[in-house]
Amino acid sequence: MKNSSYPEASSLLQVMEAEASYSVMYNRHAVIAAAREGVTRKDFFAFAKFISQSVAALAEIIPASYSTLTKKKVYDKETSERIFELAEVYTIGKEVFGSIPTFNKWLARKSLPLGGVTPFSLLDTSYGISLVKEEIGRIDHGVLA
Repeated sequence: MKNSSYPEASSLLQVMEAEASYSVMYNRHAVIAAAREGVTRKDFFAFAKFISQSVAALAEIIPASYSTLTKKKVYDKETSERIFELAEVYTIGKEVFGSIPTFNKWLARKSLPLGGVTPFSLLDTSYGISLVKEEIGRIDHGVLA
């Protein structure tokens, strides 16, 4: 990020590592400001490594091509916003499933409550992200379809 007053993607990684630390993630105004500033390629690659996802896999759900993700130094607002949305999903997923690897396994399995598709495939839209977060919430509360 250009301005140190905004949370960087690396600070989101620190939030994800902290147990049940939603307060920073839900500082919506700071996230909006950071998305407007743009996530850096370095922070995105650190995030991808932290969540054990390849840049190629993330290019399928982020509104930027693989080429853009690997070449651009700072991403545009739309791309940055999706990265922050994914960080939020992974924060919640890690909390509910106990680990990133376990959450990734769930994301890769077809889900009947989500229409028989993989949850990961729904992460390419904000509405899909909402559906996935709702399903994680139901799992967290023991409400299984």
